[in-house]
Amino acid sequence: MSVSNIQSGYHIIEQSSRMTEDAAREIQQQSLPPPSFEAEIDPNETKISPSGINSAYSAADSELAFNKVKFDANEESVPPLIDPLIELSQAHQYNKIGTNMLQRDQDMIGTLLDIHI
Repeated sequence: MSVSNIQSGYHIIEQSSRMTEDAAREIQQQSLPPPSFEAEIDPNETKISPSGINSAYSAADSELAFNKVKFDANEESVPPLIDPLIELSQAHQYNKIGTNMLQRDQDMIGTLLDIHI
């Protein structure tokens, strides 16, 4: 009867790789700047006054001036990266465990070969 840790070791290493990819993807998504929601002005609706000044842009700016938000960077704007970092740490530990299992299996096979020779 064969006793081997190879399949278990590879499974743990594969799981740690998936965990690493998921955590990296989550960190990347949280690190991207939020999309800007600026109002677009339709070029077909622009009105040019006889003096040649584009009044649509100045009218839109004056109408939407109340809606502007002043943004001050504070701690709340920093994305929470604690969970993905914990997941990366767990993936690192799983990788170490899987690698250790494979090394122990190879050592055990080497010891068995030394005994039989």
